Amino acid sequence: MGMGTLIIFIAMIIVAAIAASVLVSTTTSLQNTALQTGSATQDEVGTALNIIEVYGEDGTTGQLDNVTAIVSLSAGSEPIRLNDLLVSLALSNNSEDYGFAENASNVSADEFGVNYSIEGANNRQGFLSTGDVARLSFQSPRGIQESEQVRISFIPKVGTPRTVETLSPNLILDQRSKIFP
Repeated sequence: MGMGTLIIFIAMIIVAAIAASVLVSTTTSLQNTALQTGSATQDEVGTALNIIEVYGEDGTTGQLDNVTAIVSLSAGSEPIRLNDLLVSLALSNNSEDYGFAENASNVSADEFGVNYSIEGANNRQGFLSTGDVARLSFQSPRGIQESEQVRISFIPKVGTPRTVETLSPNLILDQRSKIFP
C-alpha cells in the first residue's frame, strides 16, 4: 500500500505543477496584452494637436489661395511623425487632402510644408515634439471666397483628430487674413 500511495502523491504533485505553470503563463500573457492595450490607448487619447491660429494669404484679389495653420502639441502628448499626419481642407464645393512634404521649399499641390517657429528641446526634423510650434502651409484647391464655410481637419495616425470649422472673413482685402480663431 505504501508504494501505490507514493505514486499517486507524485502524480498529484506533477499535475499541480503543470496546472500552476499554465496559470502563470496565462497570467503573464494577459498582463502583457493589458499593458500593450493601455499604452496604445494612452497614445491614442493623450496625443493631440493644439490649433493656435489659421490664416490665409494672397488675399489682395479678394480670395485666399494659401493657408497656414500654426500648431503645437497638447500637454502630455507623444511626438507626432509628420509623415503620419493627414491635413484635409474642405470648402463649400471642393476639398483636398495633404501629406507631408519633406522639402518645405518645394511643396506640391497635395502636400503641406512645415516651418518651425519655435523648436522645443526634443525637436527632430519630420516630427512635431513637445515645445515645438510649427507652421503647416498648403495651397487651397481653389481660392477661398469671402464668408465661405471652411473646414480643416488634422488627422494623425495615432492620436486624436482635430477639426477647425469656421467662416472665412466677410471682407478679404489684406495680403494675410485670419481664418481661425
